[in-house]
Amino acid sequence: MAAPSPLAPHSDKHKLLAPVWHTIGLVLLVLAVSYFQSSRRGHLQNYNITNRIAVYSFTICFELVLLAYVWFLGIRHSGTRFKDVIGGRWDTAKDVWRDIGVAFLFWIVVAVFLVAVGHVLGKNPDMTKVFQVIAPRGPLELAIWILLSISAGFCEEFVFRGYLQKQFFALTGNVPAAIAGQAIIFGAAHAYQGFRGVLTITVYGALFGILANMRNSLRPGMIQHVVQDSFAGIFLSLSKYLPKPPSFL
Repeated sequence: MAAPSPLAPHSDKHKLLAPVWHTIGLVLLVLAVSYFQSSRRGHLQNYNITNRIAVYSFTICFELVLLAYVWFLGIRHSGTRFKDVIGGRWDTAKDVWRDIGVAFLFWIVVAVFLVAVGHVLGKNPDMTKVFQVIAPRGPLELAIWILLSISAGFCEEFVFRGYLQKQFFALTGNVPAAIAGQAIIFGAAHAYQGFRGVLTITVYGALFGILANMRNSLRPGMIQHVVQDSFAGIFLSLSKYLPKPPSFL
């Protein structure tokens, strides 16, 4: 009986989902679009309602392009199934509610960490200005924002935690390095929120990576991502109707 090749993968977890060039191409694409968005940050104040809808629509299309690039030009050719990348199973209602519960608990963890990071880094005027400009105004914009939240929650978790994290683990064999790698790229993709925003989103991405690794599933992270982004849009949309907090807060 022949001995196994020392170059053979020890398990499917160490198997590359796509060639290295494919991963490099994805990273370069993400960074290029991020650079373009950050260079346009200073012109956001000139956006009107039509522009906001265009920004939402462009972002949805870009999310879908990333998903298509990762799946059709990469993972699909490795023989890995789409559902295998997502992980987890929903055979019963109990399975669904379990992941919803995990997502809710994770939301609390995320809130605590983001508050702590915000306290350490201080206020981020760049992020505040961006949110003020892109905040949905009116039912139509809010509806498109929610569609954007759904696309971001699904596509970004699939691309960054489902694909990039697994790729980095296959290349390094190190879970912390894989989580950190995808989190750094994820943070850099949000350069339009300024340097502090990048650091905050990097921590955010690392938390999602830890959750995906612990649960061996993207489902709880997708749920939390969609709900948090949707609630953020709803809150921003309604904030003008809410009383302002006291000046000492």
